Amino acid sequence: MKKILFILTLFAASSVSAIDRFVDPNLGSGNGTTLFTTITSAVNAATNGDRILVVAGTYNEPTLVLNKSLVIIPQVAGTYVYYNGNLTISGFPGMNLSILGFRLGIYSVTANAITGGSAANRATINIVDSRMTDLTLDQDYYELNAIRCSNSGTATFRFGNFVCSKTNNLYLKDEPNSNQIGLRNLFAADTIMGRIEIRNDDFPFIIANCRLYELCLFKWNNLSNTTNYIRNNLFEIDSHLCIGWNAPNYNLEFSSNEFLSAPYYLNTSGICNGFPYGAYNSSDCCVGPNYVYCAGWNNISAPFPSPNSTGFFRWTYNGIDLPCTVPTGSQPLVLTKIIGTTGTNANSGNPNHEYYDIDLTINDRGRTGGPYSILNYNPTFNPSNGKAYVFDLEVPADLFPGQQIDIKAKGYHRN
Repeated sequence: MKKILFILTLFAASSVSAIDRFVDPNLGSGNGTTLFTTITSAVNAATNGDRILVVAGTYNEPTLVLNKSLVIIPQVAGTYVYYNGNLTISGFPGMNLSILGFRLGIYSVTANAITGGSAANRATINIVDSRMTDLTLDQDYYELNAIRCSNSGTATFRFGNFVCSKTNNLYLKDEPNSNQIGLRNLFAADTIMGRIEIRNDDFPFIIANCRLYELCLFKWNNLSNTTNYIRNNLFEIDSHLCIGWNAPNYNLEFSSNEFLSAPYYLNTSGICNGFPYGAYNSSDCCVGPNYVYCAGWNNISAPFPSPNSTGFFRWTYNGIDLPCTVPTGSQPLVLTKIIGTTGTNANSGNPNHEYYDIDLTINDRGRTGGPYSILNYNPTFNPSNGKAYVFDLEVPADLFPGQQIDIKAKGYHRN
């Protein structure tokens, strides 16, 4: 008999004992307990676990400091709060903060350092259907869940999920010794208009069904029992790939991606000492804003992966070849290259059932294929009207008699 273990993490839900505090600037005055005319006064009066329900409209208030576990949402589903100020998150271990439907305009979200934080007891920050200039949680022991967000600038964090969102640049920074089994960073159905950088060796990552222009893998979790996936993405015309060519161990799988043209690869000649996968300085690389470009690009030969590194590198069903050095029998790297069919995307992706489309047919190469298809996140028909939403589902690809089936899901509730 098979045993099924289903774990669902659903955020933006309030506790049973929570108090609902209402914000309406049209009130003559509040009562200081449940009715308020400003968001700031409601946050100051709130306690951990409360919900703050805000009348849609424009709020000209100063920087809002959030140091409690709260749910802050519009009173009416589908409406928005236009807040003309920055949001500063002052996190603590075990914090659970959810912000939905905020429009910050030129303003940004930042976070302060956590005192006494740990990877096992993070501050969880859920930001849903919101817009801002920058989203910066560049501190240890935060978990960011950014869903359906839009940043005109840069999103920076160290652990979490960035899903069905848009930003100019996206930077995943490193944490100290925080690797925990079974956790990962997920980037799915996003549009990254500039560069996505991975500089984190704590957790494996999945980059799936995103629209990408420049992908830079400077440092990643390279343990031999893990795999980092770059799958079913759309790489735009003249996209750029910068991947460590002397990594101590490879565990990267590029599969079922759509390339609109041959990508450009970073040259190795003249590169700064220690880049990449060498002795990291404070910037993990060369000093200066244009360090990535210090050696130039070409679309003829890829310097990665090094045949003298251990591990595996898989380049499969991408419709184009990877012009790299093929290891000889005496070199340790296991390189798998399968170009797949060209000129069509339908049923042209990885045929492994782990990659099947959501209709259980062979993977369609590109953003509409595979288990993280953009059709999952933007369905033509949504019976829940977008209120309840699962954005990450882990289901085992193979089942065996007597096996305990672990199914893990992460989701949110719109409001």
